[in-house]
Amino acid sequence: MSERDSGSDLASVRTRAERTGNGWRLTGTKMWTGGAHVNDHAIVLARTGESEDRHAGLSQFIVDLRDPHVRVEPIRLLSGEHTFNYCHLEGVELTDDALLGRPGDGWRQVTGELALERSGPERFLSTLPLLTALVGQLRRTGGGSPEQQARVGRLTARLSSIRQLSLGVAAALAAGRPADVQAALVKDLGTRFEGELVNEAREILPTAARFDATRGSYPELLATAILHAPGYTLRGGTNEILRGIITRGLELSR
Repeated sequence: MSERDSGSDLASVRTRAERTGNGWRLTGTKMWTGGAHVNDHAIVLARTGESEDRHAGLSQFIVDLRDPHVRVEPIRLLSGEHTFNYCHLEGVELTDDALLGRPGDGWRQVTGELALERSGPERFLSTLPLLTALVGQLRRTGGGSPEQQARVGRLTARLSSIRQLSLGVAAALAAGRPADVQAALVKDLGTRFEGELVNEAREILPTAARFDATRGSYPELLATAILHAPGYTLRGGTNEILRGIITRGLELSR
């Protein structure tokens, strides 16, 4: 979905799919495409028509990432990890079978997909290993002080509440009901929780963050979480965009 300079405004995508005699020709560049260097296919949102309504004229295509006209370029994280990529689509020739659904259905499809993405457990469980390691460290030192236990308890209660909200969105989607507003709420709450958990852990149990510590240990997980934290509230839509969705949804429900 994402492109350079588009940010969370998906309606501004510039990747284009133009009609040819045998199907479509896809041209443009996507970024933050997770796993493009190891996967075989990707779903690409592209503009297929012009309209005063920016949400119209968008369609989705299933693209073979091994096509010679697809060039994958790595985007490395602060930690050095290679998870995300640029995908340069340099005149990819597609047959009509590559079209996902009908032409112009792209916006409806992508908002439904975002509801699944924004409400999923990966939007509030990224730092769960750190919380688990924190509890383990406190247990090994006698359980921690009453203040430490209370702070861990508050974190656990927040995590449980967000999980219930996520399950509620999953139930709505399974029943065929729209859940884009609820999903935006889950992501806003969940990704803020992920980042705040890192800061709380550092205060509850001050420890030097170390990448060279034993894998899975508290110091190593703390170092990993600190470097990943800036991206939590950005990926899948910034919190500012999400709060706009929530606000509009509340206004319409009055």
